[in-house]
Amino acid sequence: GLVHSFAPSKVAFTSSSLTSLHHHSQQRRWKALHSGLFAANDGETAESTDSSQSSSIYLQDKLLSLLSYFHNDENTLPCGLECTSEERELVADMVTDLLMVQDSDDSSADSNNLVKSKNGKLEAADVLGTWDLLYTSSRIMRSNKSLSGLGHTSSAMAQFAGLEQKVTGSKFLGFIEFVEKFRSAESESSSFDVTITGEWMLEYQFTDPFTGEPTTAIRVEPEKVMYGPTVNQGDMWASLGPIKLLNIVYLTDDLQIARGNANPDSIFVFQRIH
Repeated sequence: GLVHSFAPSKVAFTSSSLTSLHHHSQQRRWKALHSGLFAANDGETAESTDSSQSSSIYLQDKLLSLLSYFHNDENTLPCGLECTSEERELVADMVTDLLMVQDSDDSSADSNNLVKSKNGKLEAADVLGTWDLLYTSSRIMRSNKSLSGLGHTSSAMAQFAGLEQKVTGSKFLGFIEFVEKFRSAESESSSFDVTITGEWMLEYQFTDPFTGEPTTAIRVEPEKVMYGPTVNQGDMWASLGPIKLLNIVYLTDDLQIARGNANPDSIFVFQRIH
């Protein structure tokens, strides 16, 4: 399977932002964060990073460092499915900061964010590829412990272990495939994949309610849900609601951030697999 190799970023979290992560049932995370995971390297001080704190690259690096910690925590499910409300709030604030930041030349055409540089009109080629889900705050996915919903009913022998999104085709005929992994630490025979296939298209009539900026939405029409010998009709699979219409609000060659169209508080962060 995919092995993540995130490197700790050369940025530092402030004490105030870290304090919001504190929770009596999450002391392990709290201690780990304070042990230097996000500490600046080479004695870098907060003052020395002031000039970079307004850049999208700095904020993106900071966000990825936090998400990689949650994603790779062996004691919790990946993709942020077991983050606390305080942790989800911190991620939401960091995403908003990243979307609101203005590049030094204040030019949309030169923005690091393709959604901004293209004035909310992404092309099909921009979203093609294989994307690994790093994080979601979707309430439905958190409740179901997966996208398919099988994480809610499967035994502890095989738990949700990640989700990949494969986008192919063109603006005329787009195909999408989600591969959801369930893995068992005790028995390889208990591990399995769930494959969700369907079609996708881009829509342009939406704006991000948090920034007021135009955005591109990706609409997914699920067709099949398959695992083992079982094949089900995707349009009747209730748990797939969270990915049926997402507003892409941030896109680079490597990172995609989307919000639920009906529920913009639901955040999805994907990283492209090269």
